[in-house]
Amino acid sequence: MGIDKVEAKKLLGLQEVELDISRINRRLEKIEEEKSKLRQEKEELNAELEGLKEKLENLREEIKQVREEIRNREEQLERTEKKLTMVKKESEYKAALKEKAKLEDFILKTSYELEALEKELEELELELEKRLPQLEEKLSEIEENIEDLIYEEKTALRRLEELKKEREIKEKELSPATLSFYTSAKDRFDSLVLVPMEESACAGCGMMIPDVVYSKMIKEESIEQCPNCGRFIYYKLG
Repeated sequence: MGIDKVEAKKLLGLQEVELDISRINRRLEKIEEEKSKLRQEKEELNAELEGLKEKLENLREEIKQVREEIRNREEQLERTEKKLTMVKKESEYKAALKEKAKLEDFILKTSYELEALEKELEELELELEKRLPQLEEKLSEIEENIEDLIYEEKTALRRLEELKKEREIKEKELSPATLSFYTSAKDRFDSLVLVPMEESACAGCGMMIPDVVYSKMIKEESIEQCPNCGRFIYYKLG
């Protein structure tokens, strides 16, 4: 089939709108991917922050329990030492000594454990003090980026609706035959159904244009179809 320059200009206008629609759709897909990636990163950072806080609370609770246990054993030790001054039987005295030694051993070992836990707590508090501003800054940055993407998405969707309406108008301007050809060929050609001639070749597939067709396009500025890919080719539309 053939088309004249007037029809070609209309087709070019529709094609440009279609290309803009494709670009926006690709960008919308990319925006969705970027939002998903940022939300995943945000979730991971929040999990890290909550993990540090939970570890800190668990450690504090453990220290509290260890201190309480030491106090209890110290009170038991105090009662046992009083008992030593009061017992009269040798067997009771030996039992009290054994209990005293056991309590002292427990208190000593647990005190070392408490010291290690308190050191771990101090290090964790310093880590959180250092890491917290970094995490909060990164989370704030991510949130801003997400908001920017949402704004861009809304803007793109509004523009997409405008282009779809414009496409409907331009489709009605074309002849049924041209529109039918374009509709059936646009997916195959990524919407590039009408392309210029570049250095004696079709800009769509790169195939050299036969001399007879080339001469006709130059002399008559006619719109021809590429014998290889079937796209419409133009030399000038002005």
